Amino acid sequence: MKTMSGARVAAVALLVAGALFGQPKRILYLTTSAGFRHDSIPVSVRVLTNLAAQSGKLVVDQTEDVSVLNAASLSSYDALLFFTSGELPLSDDQKSDLLNFIRSGKGFGGAHSATDTLYTWPAYGDLIGARFNGHPWTQSVSIDVEDPDHPAVSHLKPSFKILDEIYQFSGFSRSLNRVLLTLDTHSVDLTAPGVNPGTEDFPLAWCRTYGRGRVFYTALGHFDSTWLDPRFQQMMLQAMLWLTGQIDGDASPRPPKQPTLAANGIANSASFQPRMTIAPGALLTLFGQNLTAGSTLAADARTPPYKLAGTTVKLNASAIPLLYVSPAQVNAYVPLDAAPRQCTPPLLFGLCDGPYFWLDLSSAGGGPAGAVSAQLTAVQATPGVFTLTASRSLVTLWATGLGPVQPSGDFQITVLQPSATIGGIDARILFSGLAPGWLGLYQVNVEMPQNLTFPAMLDFRLGSFQQFAWVNPQ
Repeated sequence: MKTMSGARVAAVALLVAGALFGQPKRILYLTTSAGFRHDSIPVSVRVLTNLAAQSGKLVVDQTEDVSVLNAASLSSYDALLFFTSGELPLSDDQKSDLLNFIRSGKGFGGAHSATDTLYTWPAYGDLIGARFNGHPWTQSVSIDVEDPDHPAVSHLKPSFKILDEIYQFSGFSRSLNRVLLTLDTHSVDLTAPGVNPGTEDFPLAWCRTYGRGRVFYTALGHFDSTWLDPRFQQMMLQAMLWLTGQIDGDASPRPPKQPTLAANGIANSASFQPRMTIAPGALLTLFGQNLTAGSTLAADARTPPYKLAGTTVKLNASAIPLLYVSPAQVNAYVPLDAAPRQCTPPLLFGLCDGPYFWLDLSSAGGGPAGAVSAQLTAVQATPGVFTLTASRSLVTLWATGLGPVQPSGDFQITVLQPSATIGGIDARILFSGLAPGWLGLYQVNVEMPQNLTFPAMLDFRLGSFQQFAWVNPQ
């Protein structure tokens, strides 16, 4: 009898291990409806099975038969995914087998009405993280990507719009779940019938660990159009890969922490000069701690959202656009039409010396443990210069906070007119107004006087504001 050498044994072992490692992970997709049955279930089945097959890393088996939820059947799967409703007829043994399956290191996912099921089984609510508590809105909404680093939602950052039936929940805890997506409440009517009072925190996707297992849930999925949306499909594919342990993503909860503003922590975004004044049309920067739940995220400066990485900033109870957020810094835009409150000293104990804005920053769901406030005096302008560019004929300053504007042809020009000298010579202002297409960014074009010797000193003024800079065209 011939025996294999040690080298051949090792080679065969590696081949077997490689074959086993390359086997796709199996997901059991349960779509039993003991309550309301969603018309999108057939489409969801086609989408998930196709996504799995195309990935080469997954196999999705769909069933309506709850009897397969037992230890023997589940042993051949790596994750469960529910799109269910109502009270499923599960025995105590089946319930125990399901929980043990997850605790042992497997995955459990839920879509849409998976929170609208098994109400009489408390442990299921603990597993999935919350209970359905109505759907006040069925419309196109803006959704904020609160955790832009998680692979299930990173492709959606910073925010996106979608038409769906939007859920709210009871029993949800940020101390137990890591929020991935939240509703931007600026896109809905919070006074609509059935809205949970006293909250603006509406999580729409989250994840967590359960024993050694992983849990993912998204409230989206009511319509066929949602399941056919490539963005949603990418989220579901990445979620399935995460549930089966093929990609990593942090599921640690991020409980609300009290945000704080630093001393002199409110500033003009260009100069970072601290001030307790604010002007419509300006870019505003806040410095502090816990200003987000932990994420850092930048938005498109031309079309910034009203909620970014879970953080909102309001002026006089109205949300304002956010360009950048991190735990230590928030950059926001004060709309030109922002209206200050009028001073009423009896209500403010004499601490009011003119029109003002009340600023509120909320992170990680807001509420008492997630908000900080400040009172800012409203002024006409809070100038600050970002940078300048120069040629032999023109100097252009890029600034913010230059105050109100008025239409002039295709442009918006400043009501307050600046002045400038270059090399001690009066320079003509060719244009002072909003930089086309940008929020909060002003552009000032200054004609270069003749016969200058460079470098020359630029003295730029707007009211009491004065900015000096060397000009040296290349």
